[in-house]
Parts: sequence; structure tokens; C-alpha cells
Amino acid sequence: MLISLVIVALLAAAIGADIAAWRSRRRFVDSGEAFRCRIRTCGYPSSTWPRLGRRWSRRMWATWIDDVLTVRRGPVFGRVISLRARVSAGVYTLATGDARRCGPHPIAVCLLIPDGCRMEIATDGEARLALVGPYVAAAVNDLPRAPIRRRQT
Repeated sequence: MLISLVIVALLAAAIGADIAAWRSRRRFVDSGEAFRCRIRTCGYPSSTWPRLGRRWSRRMWATWIDDVLTVRRGPVFGRVISLRARVSAGVYTLATGDARRCGPHPIAVCLLIPDGCRMEIATDGEARLALVGPYVAAAVNDLPRAPIRRRQT
């Protein structure tokens, strides 16, 4: 009897934690133009996110709030990291196998953090404008060329 009560209590706690995580994730996604992404460092680790490595992270949600990239990480207990970042160059395409689970046409952009760290953030090609945020000029880079009309003679 006691074992079944413990099992039911643990199951109820797990369901409660799952519902709380889902509500937190939904609140973050609904707060702005959030997009799914993967992040890695291009150089030495950042002081604001020291555990971020050179390999792609798990998929996370991110959104731009002015010039601050807010990243929600963690599957159950969501933590929010705010990175005051600047896009260093334009958007570029990645090989499909390079950043897995970023959609059929993954794109990336390199970010400069004020502590000197460089981070690369990748997402699906559909989220191009959400990826660059306030740096809209960076989204113009690497777009397909417009079709050219044939000259009539």
C-alpha cells in the first residue's frame, strides 16, 4: 500500500513538472517572435555562457528583444540566458548534415558578444528574419537571385 502511494505521488510530481515546463515554454514562445535554434561557440567560451561548447547544442528557443538575444534552454527546468549580441556578418547557408534538426535548409549567423566571444546560431531557412532580429540588413545577404526576364528583340 505504501509503495503504491509513493509511486502515485512520484507520478503526480512528474506530471506536474511536465505541465509547468510546457506552460513556461509556451509563455516564452508566445512572448515574441521566437524561433527554434542550435548554438555553438566559434572561439573561446563566453563568460556569460561558459559551458557552451564547440559542438551544436540541443534545440532551444530564442527571441530578440531589442539588441539582446534571449535564449531559453533546458527541457524541463527552463533557464533564460540573455546575450547582448551583434550580428558580425550576413546570413549564410549550412550543409544539411552540419546542423541536424534545423530544417531542410539550415542557415546560420555569427554573433559577437561584448566579452569578445563569437557564437554561431543556426535555424531553419524559414526563420531568416527572426534569426537576425534588429539587424535586418544581415538577412539580405545570401538570398536567391531574382529571375531575369528575357530580352525581347
